[in-house]
Amino acid sequence: MICEAFTPLAAELPGARRTGRAHAHEIRSWVRSSRLTATNCAEVSSATQLITHGPAEVRRTATDHVFVNLQISGHCIGTQAGRRCVVGPGGFALFDTTREYGLEFVADDRSQEWRCVSFRVPRARLLPLVADLDGATATTRDGTAPGMARIVASTMLSTWNGLDALDPAGADAADTAFTTLLAAAAGGSEALRDTGRADLDAGLRAAVNRHLATHLRTGDTSARAVAARFGISVRKLHQLYEGTDRSFSRTVMALRVEGCTRELTAPSRSGTLTALAARWGFADLSHLNRVFRAHHGCLPSEFGDRAPDGPCTPVPAALRTGSIPGRPVAATIASRP
Repeated sequence: MICEAFTPLAAELPGARRTGRAHAHEIRSWVRSSRLTATNCAEVSSATQLITHGPAEVRRTATDHVFVNLQISGHCIGTQAGRRCVVGPGGFALFDTTREYGLEFVADDRSQEWRCVSFRVPRARLLPLVADLDGATATTRDGTAPGMARIVASTMLSTWNGLDALDPAGADAADTAFTTLLAAAAGGSEALRDTGRADLDAGLRAAVNRHLATHLRTGDTSARAVAARFGISVRKLHQLYEGTDRSFSRTVMALRVEGCTRELTAPSRSGTLTALAARWGFADLSHLNRVFRAHHGCLPSEFGDRAPDGPCTPVPAALRTGSIPGRPVAATIASRP
């Protein structure tokens, strides 16, 4: 059922061909799937098995796609167009559904499962951007080494982890950015080069922003850590934001303020403003006050109901307790930053 949902495939356990047994009941799997716009994204886990997209499956394929399989655990031995690749954790490879291919997924010895994040990209979108798509399949690309492969792998993971938070415009931008970055990693054509450095940088910047939004509270969002994650220099990271409304550091700070604002306007908000500041990475409450007022024109304690795009509606002075409603006061908000 999983195979039919993505593209026609035949799955069997190793040895099934020799013994003549289907073993279908022994292949335990799970899949989580969601879409950007044209690209379908999924995470798959299963047991050691052979997957074949053979002549019969090619004939039954109704739409043409390219799969980008990023290995998370276990490894995969892939074959297509006379090539054979071995993809370990952190690596990925492309497979074209218009031609036959085979995938032998081997489970991790400890967990007895393999996992991969798989993006299904419409072939028609990728074909004009890759100089030789047929030659780009069944080739291992190491997403753990610096370079475009690492950027693609990081983009896949950050997109997958943050996909549910994307609005339609964000999903469309992420889709375009990923296709462009993948094409660059697979060997860009003249059409891709004609898109210009500005477009490529915009795609990479969008990927960085998605990573920041996903890891703002739980990860290291310093310039050095983010640059290392995407396999670029710190200087290149800052260059991505030159000529835009915000620098890299201001982008990080704006995302922190947006997170605080969402909590302040949530119906179930609770806790002190001091705790809120700590949750979103501010040094202390006075730091949050300064940055929040720079963005909104008022303090967090004054942030009440307001019309869309209108100014802050100050909370009456008698209610300025220094805490979010429903909790005791933990700190007094100064009248000046």
